[in-house]
Amino acid sequence: MQCVDDRILEALNDSEGDWITPGYLSTLDGIHATEAQVRERCKVLADADLVTFLTEDADLVALTTEGQQYLEGKVDVELYPPPRHPRVI
Repeated sequence: MQCVDDRILEALNDSEGDWITPGYLSTLDGIHATEAQVRERCKVLADADLVTFLTEDADLVALTTEGQQYLEGKVDVELYPPPRHPRVI
């Protein structure tokens, strides 16, 4: 997990279940990454089942139950196998 990953998950949690675009996420305070970088990190987070995409284009992203549990400290992602590199996904 990278620092930006936690910021992405927290922003999705704050959205209260709404679908958010990587472009919007990249404009939020605390997320110091471009839209492309956020989209890439979201793909890694999706591979770890912490977020999900509405479409295959990865245009809209939302927090999963496991992502919520991770934020609550109920899931240790270090115990999961490492996610595949986003370019392989």
